[in-house]
Amino acid sequence: MQYKEFKGNNTFLVGMAKILLKEAVLRETRGYKCYEIPNPVIVKITNPLSRIITVQERNWNYVLPYVESLWLASGRNDLKLVEHYVKKLHDFSDDNQTMRGGYGPRMRFYNGIAEDYNTGYHQQHQQPIDKKTIEVDQFEFIEKTFEKDPYTRQGIISICDPAKDCFVEEHQLKTTKDFPCTRNIQFIRNGDKLDVIVHMRSNDFVWGATGVNIFNFTFIQEYFAQILNLKVGAYYHIVNNLHYYENFKKDLEKWANLETPADEEYEYKKSFKNLSEFDEKIKKLEEYEKTLREDNKTHLLDFGDDFFNDWAKVFYLFHYPEEKIKFVNPILQNIAKKKLSDKRIKAFRKQYDSTFSNDANNTNGQYWRQNI
Repeated sequence: MQYKEFKGNNTFLVGMAKILLKEAVLRETRGYKCYEIPNPVIVKITNPLSRIITVQERNWNYVLPYVESLWLASGRNDLKLVEHYVKKLHDFSDDNQTMRGGYGPRMRFYNGIAEDYNTGYHQQHQQPIDKKTIEVDQFEFIEKTFEKDPYTRQGIISICDPAKDCFVEEHQLKTTKDFPCTRNIQFIRNGDKLDVIVHMRSNDFVWGATGVNIFNFTFIQEYFAQILNLKVGAYYHIVNNLHYYENFKKDLEKWANLETPADEEYEYKKSFKNLSEFDEKIKKLEEYEKTLREDNKTHLLDFGDDFFNDWAKVFYLFHYPEEKIKFVNPILQNIAKKKLSDKRIKAFRKQYDSTFSNDANNTNGQYWRQNI
């Protein structure tokens, strides 16, 4: 077991890349070469508000974490939402319609038999037939648990669901592309701050930890701190198996050689005061994103809340990149502007490469290829 501390996601990216290159052990995993830390790792992010990765060499897709954050908060696991932004997720779906292990339904619509266990000798099993099943909103559980006891240690969201994850039928292991990596999320008060502890059985450093996971979970931490009337505390990321695949080794070497980056932070002013008010805005954001995705031209909406306004602007700018909009969060403003600039350059380059591809002597084409 080892413990590492970073201020934010930028320093985590660079610092953990160095550790992985130095300490990870090569193993064969499902036919791929994978480098794994051979013991559990605890990562503490001291300022979870520093979640946006601004390291240019990471080439971070800032849209995906916001898409997944909406997916989680609304309790969804359908591909209709996310595949519009990331086609590759189809590769991890069992049925090309849903992500079987998606966290959203497990957070907001967890279901199972309501009655407690009651077993006897000789493995006398309780029969589930005709037992009452219930559906649980674990977000509501967190809110009500803290209302009952502000210093509760019971504020845990379970992602693991053995009834759905273990067997397809009696004694036959389930074969699936999507076995949840996250096991549980605990919310715990520390003075006037809300700490969050996430436990993962396994975590890919590139696609998972730095791609979306730490962003998503600290995003949840920020809006739950508002719901519970607390400040944002520390974030703990506990991983039993932190790893990266060989095809990303050069990327890690590039990141590890960078100067220690700055971690920029921003905290929104928020108008919602409880889960009910938060969910009202989530439903409105869902409807707004759907309108954009279905190519129905619309204008920016005012959610009456900076946190949600910027969230909506991410979706709007993805669909209408030529529109001039201003984010409240200056870090998001800068990264969106940089991404938009890169997108324009790539489109311009593609146009010119095509135009001058049959004319090797064309001076305009030569200048473009050599200087852009």
